[in-house]
Amino acid sequence: MLDNSQIESFKQKGFLVIRNFFNSDFMNQILNEVNRLDVLEPEENGPMKYYEESQINKNEMLLIRIEKFIETSPLLKSVVYNESMIEVISTLLSDKPALLKEKINYKPYGSPPDYLHQDSQAGWDKYGTEFISALIAVEDSNQANACVEFDVSGKYKDKLIGPLWEPLNPDNLEGLDLQSIETVSGDIILFNSYVPHGSEINKSTDRRCNIYITYNKNSDGDNREKYFIEKRGNFPPNNERDPNKDYSFKV
Repeated sequence: MLDNSQIESFKQKGFLVIRNFFNSDFMNQILNEVNRLDVLEPEENGPMKYYEESQINKNEMLLIRIEKFIETSPLLKSVVYNESMIEVISTLLSDKPALLKEKINYKPYGSPPDYLHQDSQAGWDKYGTEFISALIAVEDSNQANACVEFDVSGKYKDKLIGPLWEPLNPDNLEGLDLQSIETVSGDIILFNSYVPHGSEINKSTDRRCNIYITYNKNSDGDNREKYFIEKRGNFPPNNERDPNKDYSFKV
């Protein structure tokens, strides 16, 4: 359960860090599972595997993330529906959470930056009124391997401040205070869909893998299937793409 200071911190900043939420034995199992999914060949209508060109070794394609994987991973499904985490998120949402989407961000050496953005800039309003995402640190992250930076000012946590599908320009955000939030395996960060965040290129040889799970209010319905049908249609994984179309990723 959360104490009053944690609840108030989330309200003030739009995010909350909880250290050592999952124990090391469990996280070792999770690490083995994300590594298993890493090496699987992409399959049509299977887990959605996204590859991008390395920012350091040109012409090298890197696995950046996998989405929609709980159908093929009972272990990761147990993380998504972990009772302790669901209880915490219920407190912050003031409602039972319904799963919207899940992804693994691998962030290996050479991974491109995740430009500063608000999650709601990706058109989430069609799926609900309020969202909370859980970042679960599978591996340690720090400034060297491009840990996630969050705005700690609290100024931009309550509404959309940029156009849809475009990264934010930090120079236009007065009072923005980006801070690197370093984590170790088992830590979690809970954040709403408005707090600005992003990460730099990973120039370290150390990968820093995170799992991200996004929930909407249960009162807004079960929208996961709708979300992934639309995502697959508009921005399919590499192995399902039409070679004559442009699939530039924006936010």
